[in-house]
Amino acid sequence: MDLAEVTFMDSTGLTTLMDAHLLAQRNGWTFTVTRPSPAVKRVFELAGVYGVLDEG
Repeated sequence: MDLAEVTFMDSTGLTTLMDAHLLAQRNGWTFTVTRPSPAVKRVFELAGVYGVLDEG
């Protein structure tokens, strides 16, 4: 999922992305965030998921 144009993300957005990631894992799919914007990167870093949801 390309998040380059996302200017704001809160816990709801993060939860949605984590749910998609976990669902993909359970079903043998790949779910990756590409081009996270600086705002998204900051949320990922604060939540400790940087490198889990994105390509790191």
